[in-house]
Amino acid sequence: MRAEVDDPVEVLVVGSGFAGSTIAAELAGSGFSVLTLEAGPERRLDDMISSQIWSRRIRWGGPPVVEDGDLVSATNFGMGWGTGGAALHWYANWYRFHESDFKTQTLFGKGLDWPIEYADLRPYYDRAQVYVGVSGDLAKDPWSPEAEAYPMPALPELPQSRAIRKGFDALEMRSSPNPVAINSQTYQRRQACILDGWCDAGCPIGALANPLVLQWPKALRAGARLKHNAYVTKVTTDASGRRATGVEYRDSGGSLHAQPADIVVVACHTIWNSRLLLLSANGAHPDGLANGSGMVGRQFMSHPFVTIYGLFDEPTYPYLGILGANILSQEGYDEKVPKPGAFGSRSFQGGQAAKPNDLLGWALARPNVYGQALDDYLRTASQHFGSMTVLCEETPVFENRIELDAKTTDAFGLPTAKVVNNIPKENAARLKLAKDEGLKIFRAAGTSDVWVSRMNPQHLLGGTAMGDNPDRSVTNSYGQTHQVDNLFLAGASLFPTSAAVNPTATLTSLALRSADYIRDNRAALLR
Repeated sequence: MRAEVDDPVEVLVVGSGFAGSTIAAELAGSGFSVLTLEAGPERRLDDMISSQIWSRRIRWGGPPVVEDGDLVSATNFGMGWGTGGAALHWYANWYRFHESDFKTQTLFGKGLDWPIEYADLRPYYDRAQVYVGVSGDLAKDPWSPEAEAYPMPALPELPQSRAIRKGFDALEMRSSPNPVAINSQTYQRRQACILDGWCDAGCPIGALANPLVLQWPKALRAGARLKHNAYVTKVTTDASGRRATGVEYRDSGGSLHAQPADIVVVACHTIWNSRLLLLSANGAHPDGLANGSGMVGRQFMSHPFVTIYGLFDEPTYPYLGILGANILSQEGYDEKVPKPGAFGSRSFQGGQAAKPNDLLGWALARPNVYGQALDDYLRTASQHFGSMTVLCEETPVFENRIELDAKTTDAFGLPTAKVVNNIPKENAARLKLAKDEGLKIFRAAGTSDVWVSRMNPQHLLGGTAMGDNPDRSVTNSYGQTHQVDNLFLAGASLFPTSAAVNPTATLTSLALRSADYIRDNRAALLR
């Protein structure tokens, strides 16, 4: 099929999620001509409906992802489809990596070192929390690395969090209000959260920071363009393979387009970043674009976690609040080797709002209860349920990977992605220790009943890790690929390590840093 050639642009961004929209807004504001291609449909703020059915509709709607291993099943839940990507249904937990997270190889002989340290990213963390709008109380957070105060006070402590905090207090473990990118008060003309607990269905009032109320209004005012139903299938290069020339994509009718660009930024979700590079193999890059190191798709990670559940004597009103945590504890976070054979940090994130059913509801928290016992449980849980996520670190290993699966193809006959992820033994041992801690905390809080979920994965990370050595990494610290000078990657796929915190604060800070680098090196990149 012959491609229709579109008008050229200076910067082409693939993906409209948090990372891609941030770069698009920043570069359009710096005077670049910017076009973003989004594979999914257009989403508007007034499309957001607070229902569990709606929350499924804004999750992954692309080709299936094949999964294999004992730490899988996060893909359809974790990815997004349409304007804003996964940032339409994220929970807004906002954490910085600790200093130790950037150099686990140097400090502990595990994983990889980042090519930057916390001090390099700190100015962007500070900038990002003002840009996004974060509520929290740094004075009550003894674990955060050095940082500017949050721009808004913390959200109020809710009954469920007060009940859980009793357990931390009884065990002399510190806890703090959880920092979230959700307005506790009116901020930048966006209203405060009403604490109704529907975050993952999209926030129709814009209290939760997402690209529909944050980056895209800025980007479009600055002249950026956003094209939906534009399914990118390949990044193209010149004959030398050293410069990207643009992309090929399919429109809503299936027609093939060639989109020329001086700079290409691939900012899809983690799995699709690797898939697109592998699909873009050519004579100069036979194993996948920018894959001379053989590391594209390798060292995939997620966050292994369990959820602690309990029934409290006092009312907790669990349907109120936010789906992100209301209370946080990172006590002992930097002690990454709690005992021989176990490795990784862990975070306790408690007081998440829950509804009666669906994936995060209190009904499915007890799948082994039915009949009259289920009825009795639901009546109690509706007023007395509490939950806490125990989030742990996964060490990057070569065998955990994203690859093409020729047996499963998309609508255009292209191989889809396959993810292989098995939890390393030392991380599994760390998760067991953390799970036992979590159960102890809930019992100390005085729960009348306490139980725990199975292990699950959360967040999708790695596959195109940054690094200083081109033989062992895909990009430099700015997301610029080692082998293609004007090709950049953005998002959590750049992470060399996972830490034990949600990734959005870090990937946003990296996106701001990459945008500054592109702006400051405009002449060289546009040649």
